[in-house]
Amino acid sequence: MTQHQPIHVRDANHADLETLQRIGCDTYREHFSEVWTPAGMQRFLSDDFSSENLARSLAATDQHLWLLAEDVAGDTLGFAKLNWNSPMPLGNKVGVELQKIYLLKSATGKDYGKQLLRVVCERASVRQHHLLWLDVLKSNRTAQAFYSRFGFHTCGEIPFNTDMLEIGMQVMAYDLTSSPQAHSTTCS
Repeated sequence: MTQHQPIHVRDANHADLETLQRIGCDTYREHFSEVWTPAGMQRFLSDDFSSENLARSLAATDQHLWLLAEDVAGDTLGFAKLNWNSPMPLGNKVGVELQKIYLLKSATGKDYGKQLLRVVCERASVRQHHLLWLDVLKSNRTAQAFYSRFGFHTCGEIPFNTDMLEIGMQVMAYDLTSSPQAHSTTCS
């Protein structure tokens, strides 16, 4: 088994705005360009990673947490965004939404995603949350398998459309009171 390097995960702040824009746009294009037209992708990224939206989100630390994952040289490999006290679709539970967790394609398959997800769970647990949830493209079987191996449970589907496709999302939940990768949570 290959030994992978540990990553450093730190809270992002306003000084990281341009890094988040760059890594956000790069990772999203790398992973999701096949579900958008080029113009639709540009509109989505221009809105989602605009300076105004990022600055507002970074400043609202009572609502959001942005994390940057860096290698030992300090190069950014990916990021995560958490939304505190977020109602989970398909039920009446409130938890932490893992809205974004993306790594550059060059950083995938190296255990970095698992390391970043563990930090996400630790940060949510420190704030005494008991539920972490996310949604993932129905067509993204690789990501669904990754979350399932970690201990997430599929709760159901919600609609999601791009300017090109009706895709749908799987909603997945994880019980933060369990030990990492021990068992999953129920959804309702």
